[in-house]
Amino acid sequence: MPEAKNAKIAGRNLNIILPGTWANVPLDSQKSARTFVKALVRRQVGNDDRLARVRADAVEQTMTNITEAMEIGVHTYLMSLEILPGVPFPAAILMIDEPWPDEARPGLGEGDLARALREGFPGGAVLEMRSTPVLRIAEFADSDLLERPVKVLRLEYHIPYPDLTRVLYARVSVPNLPAAEPFAQLFDEIIDSITFLQAPEGAPEAGELGDTGGTGE
Repeated sequence: MPEAKNAKIAGRNLNIILPGTWANVPLDSQKSARTFVKALVRRQVGNDDRLARVRADAVEQTMTNITEAMEIGVHTYLMSLEILPGVPFPAAILMIDEPWPDEARPGLGEGDLARALREGFPGGAVLEMRSTPVLRIAEFADSDLLERPVKVLRLEYHIPYPDLTRVLYARVSVPNLPAAEPFAQLFDEIIDSITFLQAPEGAPEAGELGDTGGTGE
């Protein structure tokens, strides 16, 4: 994995290791999310008046995605800015808590997490990670997100909480990739780095997760 930093997710008992520089968008309100995104876009695009329309379009497109995420209960919205210094990497990780489907109950009752994941979330592959099996669904397909068709990598991870009361669902989207496998492996490592903390600990507020793993404006 490229140089990475620990980041506690604000308001969640989660720790994750992220490579490069990421932004953790505040989801407590539309107002705070928009304020954050406008400042972020201005830092990324610049203050030139000639770029005002570019900045406005970027804010609205990003806010559309964030609003849709908030409406379905997403609690964490991470946006990648750079994978390495000076190397842009437009990826996003969204997280939401979900219940175990009824189909997973037999496997849970037997203490067989791999079976519970396969039967509860069909269509994916079970990965044996450091602390728990995780189910991953992968798709690498054409998308018309831009003016020309591009390849987009979409990954879905279903990660059991340690107490097995629920599942952490993480959705990854990375546009305009030449190939899927190296980047799928990178996100497997990122997901494998997730640690469920025992109790809330001074998590940083939403912001930019950069060289120190802290926050920034």
